[in-house]
Amino acid sequence: MLFSAAVDEYLEDKTKRLRGNTMEGYISALRRHVLPAFAGREVEEITHDEVQEWVDSIPTYGAAGKAYKTLRQVYRWTVRKHQMRIWDVTQGIELPEAPVVRRPTLSAAEERETLCGIVGQEWEAVVLAQAALGLRRCEAAGLDWSDVDWRTGWVHVQRGAHWVAGRLVEYATKTRLSDRWLKLPRWALARLRALRGRLRSGRLRGALAPHQIAGRFRRLCHRLGLPWVPMTCLRHSWATIALEGGAAIEDVSVALGHSTVDTCIRHYLQSFRSVARRASDAYDGEMLMAA
Repeated sequence: MLFSAAVDEYLEDKTKRLRGNTMEGYISALRRHVLPAFAGREVEEITHDEVQEWVDSIPTYGAAGKAYKTLRQVYRWTVRKHQMRIWDVTQGIELPEAPVVRRPTLSAAEERETLCGIVGQEWEAVVLAQAALGLRRCEAAGLDWSDVDWRTGWVHVQRGAHWVAGRLVEYATKTRLSDRWLKLPRWALARLRALRGRLRSGRLRGALAPHQIAGRFRRLCHRLGLPWVPMTCLRHSWATIALEGGAAIEDVSVALGHSTVDTCIRHYLQSFRSVARRASDAYDGEMLMAA
């Protein structure tokens, strides 16, 4: 069976089951990396060494990982679907070593300056909510005014807005743990109350798509000389600021909607110094008490 035919069957099946934004990622990896290498090959003839050499030829870690995982999904789905009695050549493939990524973040003072600088913009509510709650960009763009308990400041995060194939679509949150309640700081709640006015429902983003908000946010910050990070990194800034302020890693992980604490440590903890300091102080305190 030609691998290109296997891809067609796979996409036809998965389009019925997976979200549009997920499918876009798979299709991109297939077109850019997988199909150019394997389209004309028989599935049964692809070898382990060939797959390893192909992975090694992709220059960046992120692209190599995405391409390999996409190939593996199509390959294993095809083997199961057609009950092929062949060895899985995608087993034991070694990916390039992951680079150390230091995502840019804002300090508390920088974030305050930036939030003050965007006051009055039509997209202010989305950026403010993302910064104050540590949301994913899609989650902030998916918030509705009715998701907020205006008396207590609790916010129900239950959907995300995505730009897929040239149109705006909304899906439920990424995972079960991503559907969560978060509490707005008092200053953020007060500002959102002012922005809401008489509205009782409707999306905070208005008619704008997430990428449009991100672009306008970037351009305004650059024009005014405000501290800036991509909207995606406002989430990283929230986690870093919370951890530097003494929050437990476990609590930050839950607030971010992660399945495991390890995810928070790997992706959002920019510096272990504050965490190590608290551990050291706790140890020192116990030793002093024992003296």
